[in-house]
Amino acid sequence: MAYIEINGASIYYETYGKDRRGREPILLIHGSTIDGQTDWAEIAPRLADAGYKVFVPDCRGHGKSSNPTCSYSFKELSDDAAAFVRAMGYERMHIIGHSNGGNVALVTLVEHPEVTETAIPQAANAYITRFLIEREPIVFDPERVNRASPAWRDEMIAIHGPTHGPEYWRDLLWLTMKEIISEPNYSPEDLARVRRPCLVVMGGNDPVNAPDEHAQYIAQHIPNAELWIPDGIGHNVHVDLADVWVEKVLDFLKRHEESGKFCNG
Repeated sequence: MAYIEINGASIYYETYGKDRRGREPILLIHGSTIDGQTDWAEIAPRLADAGYKVFVPDCRGHGKSSNPTCSYSFKELSDDAAAFVRAMGYERMHIIGHSNGGNVALVTLVEHPEVTETAIPQAANAYITRFLIEREPIVFDPERVNRASPAWRDEMIAIHGPTHGPEYWRDLLWLTMKEIISEPNYSPEDLARVRRPCLVVMGGNDPVNAPDEHAQYIAQHIPNAELWIPDGIGHNVHVDLADVWVEKVLDFLKRHEESGKFCNG
């Protein structure tokens, strides 16, 4: 458990495992409205047991990490991710993100290939669709959450309240919704410039990402990207299929480590 100053924010992070010669660490980026431990507490130790050093930060404005500018953008969080890699003393890490963290992983892959060994964006989207614009303002409306989803509200208060105050969850919902319907917006040409190995993951029944086939779009346009869409699984593949998820991720990382066929990015 530690803190580090990243781009003006105090970022809390936890570390699992030890360095292994010739093997880059893993950076796990959590989804929206939660924190690193809520998303990855079950997964991080398993990746560490498999021989990886694993970093699990709270993104700025989440959990124990500060939010001095009261901001939330995938670009800013990807800049934080790149700075975190360097601050930890590494040239590159494997960047794995879920949901909005998947968006951050994707943006880091595109904008910061120099720190990306491989990328696994899960439940991510590369462009804004009408479905997202219509859905997300309803889902993230604080009054709706307060009325219809008190368990979600209470989870956010428990996670973020000690650092940011008991009413911060309302601001976080608004900031998150605003970004989801604004970014990212990558064209096929943008994605075609990616040269780092990428495994794209999405549940076949993901209510957010499956309708617009976001994973297919990402994998289709990133050269040599791999695609895994397990049938009958929703938004949280790493939770609902934890054993298979770990197996798939470790296989992907191992194959690329052994091949050594990394392009310069």
